[in-house]
Amino acid sequence: MKLYAVIIEDRHTDVTVHPFTNAEKAISEAKRVAKKYCRDEEDYEEHDYGKDDGWLFYANYSCEVDSVRVTEIEVDKEI
Repeated sequence: MKLYAVIIEDRHTDVTVHPFTNAEKAISEAKRVAKKYCRDEEDYEEHDYGKDDGWLFYANYSCEVDSVRVTEIEVDKEI
């Protein structure tokens, strides 16, 4: 079974992970979160370089490198 994890790394909170069963929904949620917490539009930046590291989506949403990422996870057991 595949899960898609939205990983939010913000300097003001602990790293949080939100699981999804659909990649498109996970990416949509990641974009929503990034835009919600972005204080200045200039700070929002999506990156392609994360794809080489296995990220389906990667964006920074602050000048202090707060980020949100989506990755695929293979789960051995059905939940």
